[in-house]
Amino acid sequence: MKKAFTMAEVLITLGIIGIIAALTIPNLIEGYKKKENIAKLQKAYTILNQAFKRSQIDNSDYQYWSSGVDIGIDAFYKQYWHPYFKIVTICDTYQKCGYTSNTPWLYSDGTKSGTIFSDRNYRVPFITSDGILYSMSIASGNASNKSNTILVDINGSKNPNQYGIDTFIFIPTESNVIMPYGYNYSYNDIEYNCNKTGDYCAAKLMADSWDIKGNYPWK
Repeated sequence: MKKAFTMAEVLITLGIIGIIAALTIPNLIEGYKKKENIAKLQKAYTILNQAFKRSQIDNSDYQYWSSGVDIGIDAFYKQYWHPYFKIVTICDTYQKCGYTSNTPWLYSDGTKSGTIFSDRNYRVPFITSDGILYSMSIASGNASNKSNTILVDINGSKNPNQYGIDTFIFIPTESNVIMPYGYNYSYNDIEYNCNKTGDYCAAKLMADSWDIKGNYPWK
């Protein structure tokens, strides 16, 4: 007599396999997504610093650059940023680059951010050949617009458009490198801000050796 599994045994085994798969596959997918996003962020960070270095070779060290207040935002962008990226689209409007709103981003806690996508008096966004959005804040004559931060959306207009997940902030420094925004604050301050708004999430990832650890707002 040949031994074989009964239909009931096969169904029970398949059911157990299905339960295990249901429990493990989502975690595997989420783990892969985290690693993918961090890899894209590191790539964007490398590209930023390469562009920054090349611009300084042509235009002198960062601390000696003219300001947007002095030469105008368009002139600043065209001289110091535009030649050093593989740009496919300059986003004159949010629609031009596939976004659905002029305030498309969420803070890390899920609330709506007031960050403006496109503002010709303040911000120049563009998409590069790898689909990454870089949005250059350029200091203007407006007293409220003195920032030179750089917003990076690693997957462009694709969701979730949320700080700490696919959207991050960097800043040029007088050490002639670009660093994650908030890099010079204490770890506790960085972690608190990352969970509240997400401005400092790139700084937290760098402090944690480019890994999602501890109290990180991945949702």
